[in-house]
Parts: sequence; structure tokens; C-alpha cells
Amino acid sequence: MSSHEKHIKLREHFGKVAQAKGTFSNNTDQSLVQAVTKPTHEEIAKRINNLINEYEFPLPVLQDIQKRLSDSHCSHYAIQQLRYLENNIHAGIATKREDSNK
Repeated sequence: MSSHEKHIKLREHFGKVAQAKGTFSNNTDQSLVQAVTKPTHEEIAKRINNLINEYEFPLPVLQDIQKRLSDSHCSHYAIQQLRYLENNIHAGIATKREDSNK
């Protein structure tokens, strides 16, 4: 088991403990719950595809995400790529497609 996989398992464990005890006091605790209730690969792929269809991203961003997703099949890693897309939208790097409102 890689150190990344060990980290993910430990994070999920702490998330379950925090959820059971109801000890959510900050964003870190809330992110642990998100790790426990993570979406499936299909849900992540659908959200990524929806964003790519709705927004125009620079080609290097799309190439980077494609490379990273092809290198790993870990759902946590896919969620990071989804956040990367969302961060590009919030930063104004990606622009809404004109035809996405139709």
C-alpha cells in the first residue's frame, strides 16, 4: 500500500470518527466528512464532463487533467482534478461557453 493510500485510509477513519462523535468545528473536520461521503468515479467523471462542456478551459489545463487522470484511478485524485477545474472557473481562467445557456 502506497503512502498516499495509507493517508487516504487514515483520513477516512478520522472522518468516520468525527462524524460519529459530531465533533465538527471547522472546515478541516467538514472536509473529513466529505472524504467519507465521497462521490463515485462515475459521479466525478460526470461533474468533470459537465464543467468541460459548460466552460472553455485553456488547452494546457485540459491536457494536464487528462494526463493526471490517466496516471491514477484513485477517486480522491479525481476529486482533486475536479477542484482544479473549479478553481480555474473561480479564478476567471475558464470562461462560460456562450452555447451552454441553451
